[in-house]
Amino acid sequence: MNKQTKTKKILILFLIFIGINSYSQDNKEIALTKAKKAVVLMDEGKLDESIKILKECQKLDNENFIYPYEIAYAYIQKKEYDTAIKILKKTIKYKNVTSRVYQTFGNCYDYNNQPEKAIKTYDEGLKKFPNAGNLYLEKGNIYLGKNEYDKAIENYEKGIKVDPMYPSNYYRLALLFLNSNDKLNGLIYGEIFMNLERTTKRTKEISELLYQTYTKSIQINGDKSKIEFCDIIISDKDIKGEEIDLPLCAIFGKNFILGMLNQKEVNLNSISDIRISFIKNFYKEDYKKYSNVLFDYNKKMLDEGVLDAYNHYLLQIGTPKEFKEWKNNNTDKYNKFVEWYTNPDNYLKINKENIYIR
Repeated sequence: MNKQTKTKKILILFLIFIGINSYSQDNKEIALTKAKKAVVLMDEGKLDESIKILKECQKLDNENFIYPYEIAYAYIQKKEYDTAIKILKKTIKYKNVTSRVYQTFGNCYDYNNQPEKAIKTYDEGLKKFPNAGNLYLEKGNIYLGKNEYDKAIENYEKGIKVDPMYPSNYYRLALLFLNSNDKLNGLIYGEIFMNLERTTKRTKEISELLYQTYTKSIQINGDKSKIEFCDIIISDKDIKGEEIDLPLCAIFGKNFILGMLNQKEVNLNSISDIRISFIKNFYKEDYKKYSNVLFDYNKKMLDEGVLDAYNHYLLQIGTPKEFKEWKNNNTDKYNKFVEWYTNPDNYLKINKENIYIR
């Protein structure tokens, strides 16, 4: 074989490789385009049409787990859970699957009245994705459905520890604690949630619950003031020598009630004033021993001059009329807050070092 012939063969092989690669790439692009159409059809409730297209996509790109995953999701919407389970059993074996696949797989077992298999699936997912807050969320939801509240809380809080910026675990904890005697933790979890997940239906729900909790837990009757956010329990392990290591509940109550001294009624404006006073009092000394990521964020707002507007924004759904009136009278103050709050540099940032767990 002469040198020229050898060069031609190499060139032909190279062109064949390019052609195959181009064909593969074209198929993937076609599959992606068709899948977008399928998702639209699924959203419109045209599930069978969507499934048909997604199966075509799977043939065009059989290495991408997205297509069988979406097919299974369509069958879940059709409430054909056994079919979805069969598909998802294969889907989790694909390369580059995400924790979302295990989440949906476990949920499918739950919908199919097989909660123990659901938990087993979430646990399998956690072995592969140990920092998946969404899988701890789903485990917590299973236990919540069984009225095993301690196990539910344990899993939600584990979810926060491994995935501090995932909002749904805070949401679930807020709902649980706001409906318990430990409303302080409900307030903290709820407010953190509202800062991680903004302007959603769930955000509005928590905004209303936070306002209702404040108004029910604060009592002002003439010169007498009382708060009922939590039960203070001090055990022997809290006593260190001659010092008592007070729980956060006691420290919160001490600083919060100081802010109520000059208040005559409980409304949106007075709650904001009390919250501002609480931060001022807390950061005189107690912050050194009771570090709290949410209170730090409130202190940052206080220093920036936007805490009052934030407080009104935070609780607005609980009393929309009061909020509207305040906003109309404080347009510049509210606009300043919105500009500050919507700047990504000012978002609440939580990591494994500064997380809040009760």
